[in-house]
Amino acid sequence: MNNREPIARRLTGGAPIRLALLLCSGLTPLPALAQGAAGGAPAAAEASAPADEQLQDIVVTAQRREQKLQDVPVSITAYGGPALQASGVSTVKELTMVDPSLNIPQVVGVYLPFLRGIGNAAGGNLGNESSVPVYIDDLYYTRLSTAYLAINSVERVEVLKGPQGTLFGRNSSGGAIQMFTKDPGQRTEVNATLGYANYQRWSGQFYASTPLTDTLSWNISAAGTDQRDGWGKSLATGRDIFTEKFATIRSKLLWEPGDDTRVKLVGFYAYSKGDIGMVNDRHSGTYASSAAIVAPGYPNPPVRLPSLADVPGDHFYDTRNDLPQFARAEGYGGSLRIDQGLGFADLVSITGFRNSKELIRLDADITSQNLLNGDLKSADKQLTQEFQLKSTRGSRIEWILGAYYLHSMVKYNPITLYGDAFGAARIEIRSKQIIDSYSAFGQATAPILENTNLTLGLRYNIDDLKGTSPTYRDTKQFKKLTWKGAIDHHFSDDVMGYASISRGYKSGAFKTFPLDAPPALPEVIDSYEVGLKTELFDRRVRLNGALFWNDIKNPQVLAVDVQGLIPGIILTNAQKARIKGGEIGIEAVPTRGLTLRGAATYLDGKYVRYINAPFYCLNGTSITGPSTAQSGGPCPVPADGASGNRLPNVAKWSFNAGANYKMDSSIGEWVGDVSLSYTGRFAWNPDNFVFEKAVTLVNASLNFTPASLEWLTVGVWGKNLGNVKYYSVTQESVGPAGTAGFQSGAAAPRTYGATVSFKF
Repeated sequence: MNNREPIARRLTGGAPIRLALLLCSGLTPLPALAQGAAGGAPAAAEASAPADEQLQDIVVTAQRREQKLQDVPVSITAYGGPALQASGVSTVKELTMVDPSLNIPQVVGVYLPFLRGIGNAAGGNLGNESSVPVYIDDLYYTRLSTAYLAINSVERVEVLKGPQGTLFGRNSSGGAIQMFTKDPGQRTEVNATLGYANYQRWSGQFYASTPLTDTLSWNISAAGTDQRDGWGKSLATGRDIFTEKFATIRSKLLWEPGDDTRVKLVGFYAYSKGDIGMVNDRHSGTYASSAAIVAPGYPNPPVRLPSLADVPGDHFYDTRNDLPQFARAEGYGGSLRIDQGLGFADLVSITGFRNSKELIRLDADITSQNLLNGDLKSADKQLTQEFQLKSTRGSRIEWILGAYYLHSMVKYNPITLYGDAFGAARIEIRSKQIIDSYSAFGQATAPILENTNLTLGLRYNIDDLKGTSPTYRDTKQFKKLTWKGAIDHHFSDDVMGYASISRGYKSGAFKTFPLDAPPALPEVIDSYEVGLKTELFDRRVRLNGALFWNDIKNPQVLAVDVQGLIPGIILTNAQKARIKGGEIGIEAVPTRGLTLRGAATYLDGKYVRYINAPFYCLNGTSITGPSTAQSGGPCPVPADGASGNRLPNVAKWSFNAGANYKMDSSIGEWVGDVSLSYTGRFAWNPDNFVFEKAVTLVNASLNFTPASLEWLTVGVWGKNLGNVKYYSVTQESVGPAGTAGFQSGAAAPRTYGATVSFKF
């Protein structure tokens, strides 16, 4: 038996449906929602049951080549575009509805992914990249702006879990998220969707693809949203808050002059503006003063302000802010991928660039008084080049060699602080960080016994950092060798187990608000994992699971401090953290047309040693801190700091469950989908002072395609149907004149709407 070829599947015949239903009713596991294989993927094995009574093969590129999900010794969840839409997922943030190992806070216009508890809240600091990077059409995004990450014309999404420190180009210490949009082909296709939802939210999507010649094809996709009515109001001005609009466009040109050559050119543009994901109040149960300065129109002594979430009435989505907040981002870029067969191997070149600019306006005092405001104007540019040389499909030993280069430049130009706390003055802060990153890598998989394969990989990274500001200049070089070893064994045609050990690395970075200190040290993660992948009952049940242990050295941590009247951030390192846990996932087709899915994740994450952790506390009417065990301060700090505290954004238990049912009737086809997601209680910060409550969300949708109008589909949907009120972000923040607090931004309330789709 050749273990590197697609594995023939054992046919059992007559699957016991009651057992499949029992497996799914436990609300455990991990959905694989992709709807069939991509073009050119390994062929699906034959099976005895009809296709609509079985799970389809899922093809992924977790090892930089097309492989069936069940044959890859990596924990992966994969999702097809139609299935994501049916389950209510329209942005990267909403992937948490279908994968409980993900937690994705959103703050000031960027996403901050946490995967299996590993993430980086410091990713909100300009220039500090995520521990869980996102790739769109093979292009790495150094900053995860919401403008780019709407899910539109998506072919599939892959979530790779655990360090990906060998094959992926940058900072994949906690995992990686890959998004692939549709490629054009030799068939003309046009589809569009128009939607309307509560809060006067209009949305639209358009996709067109057509061949230009026998070897050249082209497509274009566009999407946009305009929410005109906010979830809440400003009690100071009466204006709406929590509104947003965005537009994105992406186009591809694909040239395939022969069997051995494939050239793909991609261009994209994105724009967004809104205040969803921004802090507008203080976390429930916390307080801060309105002002600590003496001036006309200000209370003296200061007034203690509770969170509006604690005020009787429907105030959760309201704010006291007098200044309209928003995060506005605009960017464009492109990539060129060339695949060339050389006979003995395949050569791949991926070139990409991106140019973005942002303006973030903050009412930092969160009061009706003009105390402290900020305009954060920034620029973000990147250039990447990757080369891969890899074995041809069907090789007994699969191998890949490669090199990767990244040039990244970010700058605040400038940050402007203003308000009555500064009098008539306006304070400007300027900073710039440049990173040049170089790496070389290789990985090989070879059979060592019958049905057993060994995978070994290495990567060497060199990161050159340069940070400059009007008063500070520094350079730093970080070097690191990362690696992976894995062994997998096929116990039968449908059961594969694996064990792996790997090291991931996330580069150090300067704090840029302001840039006045050496960079934080890199994070290094050593991960140990065992897993099992199975397909049962004639491919009607797919059951996968894994146990893992992650040791994290020098995890990066962000805190907020104030020097005189100037607020800023602190970017430091804890000494050591540890995350251990497990996950299990199931997908099943118990009867024709019905697909059940579920997933559960358990995480035990804590700081093993963090003696210099920042602690905040309420001192009278306002927040004070940060205090550390070394420096002392107004807040009580344990002798060992935050050692033993729970890691931020890490819930012990998370799970989801869902069902999709397709039914044909005399008048047309009906497709219904319902999903439930539970995230347990977790801490927002290392001092474990403020926790987010456990949250359960329910989404549902129903679509109908008339038999006489197969080109038309109408649908209705609802998200957060229980209208659960919770926070999308909370941060401990200190500022001048008593303007601080445990600041929070609300997550979306109940939303619902309808869509009309056309396809030709």
